[in-house]
Amino acid sequence: MLEYIRDKSQSLGVKLAFVLIILVFVFWGVGNFNDRSAGTLVAVVNGDAITMREFEYAYRNAEENLLRNDPSLTREQLKEQQLGRQVLRDLVTQVLLSQEAARTGVTITPLELRMAIGGIKSFQNENGQFDPNVYTRVLAAQRIAPAQFEQDTSRDMLRQKIYAMVTAPAWADPAEAQKRFEFLREKRDVDYIFIDSAEFAPSIKPTEAEVADFYESNKAQFAVPAKADISYVLVNPQDLVKASSISSADAQKWYEDNAARFEQKEEVKVAHILVPLAEDASADEVKKAGDQVAKIEAEIKSGKSFAAVADEHNGPNAAGPGGELGWVKRSMTVKPFEDAAFALDAGKVSAPVRTQFGLHIIKVEEKKAGGLPPFKQVEAQVLAAMTQEQGVDKLHDVVDSLVEDNILGRPLKQGAEKYGLKWGDTGLLSAAELEKTLGVTAAGAATLVGTPAGNPVDSALEAGKSYVVARVIKSEPATTAPLESVKDQIVKVLVAQKALVAAMDAAAQLRKELDAAPLGAAGLKGREIKNIKGVERNGGLASFAPDTEMAAALFEAKAGQWLPVAYAVEGDNGAGAVLVRVKGVQAPDAGEWDMVKDIMGNAVTRDRADGLFEMFMQRLASGAKIEVYNEDFVDRKNM
Repeated sequence: MLEYIRDKSQSLGVKLAFVLIILVFVFWGVGNFNDRSAGTLVAVVNGDAITMREFEYAYRNAEENLLRNDPSLTREQLKEQQLGRQVLRDLVTQVLLSQEAARTGVTITPLELRMAIGGIKSFQNENGQFDPNVYTRVLAAQRIAPAQFEQDTSRDMLRQKIYAMVTAPAWADPAEAQKRFEFLREKRDVDYIFIDSAEFAPSIKPTEAEVADFYESNKAQFAVPAKADISYVLVNPQDLVKASSISSADAQKWYEDNAARFEQKEEVKVAHILVPLAEDASADEVKKAGDQVAKIEAEIKSGKSFAAVADEHNGPNAAGPGGELGWVKRSMTVKPFEDAAFALDAGKVSAPVRTQFGLHIIKVEEKKAGGLPPFKQVEAQVLAAMTQEQGVDKLHDVVDSLVEDNILGRPLKQGAEKYGLKWGDTGLLSAAELEKTLGVTAAGAATLVGTPAGNPVDSALEAGKSYVVARVIKSEPATTAPLESVKDQIVKVLVAQKALVAAMDAAAQLRKELDAAPLGAAGLKGREIKNIKGVERNGGLASFAPDTEMAAALFEAKAGQWLPVAYAVEGDNGAGAVLVRVKGVQAPDAGEWDMVKDIMGNAVTRDRADGLFEMFMQRLASGAKIEVYNEDFVDRKNM
């Protein structure tokens, strides 16, 4: 998809669309998928049709976007995850919002649309101005018609405008934000007694019958997957053309024709010290922040290192060690910060700069000038790109030739050497191991282990940007490991299970004794009460894996109270049972609240706004007549 669409994929409007389309269909119910054939219709919403053509366009865009963002996904997986129904829900939501906009007179004017598109950097020239030629060229490269892009953009803007109107009354009491912060950041000091399963293990001896029963009940755990020994050739487009075969003149011309690919933006390496200050801060708050900044400036001018001052004054999330923010390009940060940073010379420190986050003191450590690097500097990159492009041109002919030779029984080594390609023999590997070794897909690996020994695979298998041409030399069917070979493994598992049960029983007995004598050393039988300070909500005891149930119970219990039950745990100290109590409660850090109060307030207000919009969509959905047709087409069956 277009860069703009990728940039906007995390916007509030897009997020809401995906959340709310699910909500809407909860109200309609799955039963609306009736598979009533209606020619080229996919759905009718209050009399307005959604056609197969519209659905196909939306499905392809969604599919392309998801595959780009997560290359591990396959089209088949998206089909199994019912992407088609998600896309249809989005389209139905668009129609409902368009109908409501028409009813209430909400529109996107041509001027609004023109200004929005003109503000997209991808469509601007080097002077930051909208360029119609750039606009049409970028869209053509993405195979998107301008009319379609403008319609999609207008719909997205309409959705955002309606959202803004519906949620305008949203408001949250500042005290609610602070209560949420206190709830999330409150911590517990915890006492615990750990009873190690290992102390019970020596006395546990599983019987032959128990071992046999475990084996029969858990045979799937002892499955030995099918394996295959594969002779293969790896066809990478970049290997089909040697850089040495490309003349300097051709490389120079390609570089000039593709200069935009090597254009480098100006960068600065910056550090900063941040004094938080809300945009709507009172005069007293502004004065207080200004006084603090003045003291910080005085420290720096006295000769103290900028990094040391930054570490002393920055909050926990303001920057890295020494105030480091790393390399910054233009448009990566807010404009006042950017303007000040790029105006500084290397090694210089700015005067205080105010942004929506507060007051910044900025230091520029290094600068990199932008522009087009000389050909010699990027020659290796040019040659790599050219070999890739020219290799792609040859790819299909080479693959077809290798597959034909493979089917005819000719040695793969011979074909590989002819084209200068990598070849080899995997040895006996499972499908999962072949997937990792050769880079093929899960389906491709399944094909390899499913092909009889001595046979070629009659088509090339995808392996990322490469292809694999393969012949199965040897294969072994899937089996189950015999009992004798896994007996020791089973005994170990049974001992661990029974030892944990014994530890839990011992902990339960000890828990009763703690009620009678909470601090009685005799009742502890030599066990030690240990303490951990500052356990966070949903966190865990140090050295043990987190336990959400235990964490929830700790944050519901009163100080001094042992939890009523023991919990099974596992971690660096081994497996066992643990008894816990709240020793004390740590209130959140007031300084941290000052750092995040604006963020928390905005989050609470946003939640209220989202709730208002959800109710609005529920009302639209509950009063709508929605008929869905061609279920097989939506679900991509036989496609």
